Amino acid sequence: MENQGGITVICREQDGAFVMIKQHEHGRLAGEFAANFKEEQVPVPRRRAEVLRAISNHDRGWIDLDETPFWNDAEGAPYSFIDFPVVPKLTFYRRGLNEIEADTQYGALLCSLHFERLIEVSGEENPELNNYLKDEAERRARIHRELEQNADPIGEAELYYDARLLQFCDDLSLYLGLNEPGSPKSEEHPWWTDGFSGSEDFSFTSGRVITAEWQDASTLLLEPFPFTREVEVTFSLRRVSLSDIEDKGIARAYHETPDEECSITVSPRPEEAV
Repeated sequence: MENQGGITVICREQDGAFVMIKQHEHGRLAGEFAANFKEEQVPVPRRRAEVLRAISNHDRGWIDLDETPFWNDAEGAPYSFIDFPVVPKLTFYRRGLNEIEADTQYGALLCSLHFERLIEVSGEENPELNNYLKDEAERRARIHRELEQNADPIGEAELYYDARLLQFCDDLSLYLGLNEPGSPKSEEHPWWTDGFSGSEDFSFTSGRVITAEWQDASTLLLEPFPFTREVEVTFSLRRVSLSDIEDKGIARAYHETPDEECSITVSPRPEEAV
């Protein structure tokens, strides 16, 4: 297989093709969800614009790499964000965080915490990971100090809520990428079998975990419903056929596959009032 570039797409296999979504496209989608989240939940509204920009850009470190795939010989599939090698992944985490911090210090703090949680959940161990975690702890401590010096301290409730918002919107965006629209609950990706972890912490859920189920190929139902209204989102993907990959290599097959648009409406269950 041809082995050029380095995409960390959201990727699933379906009907003789790999369905591939760029990381930054996924981030933009997460930002749309965050913009429609129930605003009465926001503890400190003054930083709302920063939070929305951070969520939309949390995977911006991958923008340049989102052009050409790497092929993972061991898995017989393109590398995805799940199995991309640790050392280069950390490099692009840092790059993205630096770019976010240039725009919003609070947003960089929020995204740094998010990536730390992902690393902890993965259970990976590597000397480079330890160095990364140490550097990011120092970044967050510095941001806390600088915001306090500017008389703009961060409250614990504020940071906890915003971290949960990023986690949920990231998960919901991933859900759309890793599940085939309209698929039955029995075929749901295993990450969300028990719902969206952490969503029970939002006060409107009354301790319930938000769960998802497809009504049809264009409508996803959530309960409890987290948005102010039905949310329709549109995102780009590519269906790269296995036969094209075998004939041309992953890089050329990906570049010659046109973008498709997928539109999904996220709605409450019929019996649930928005």
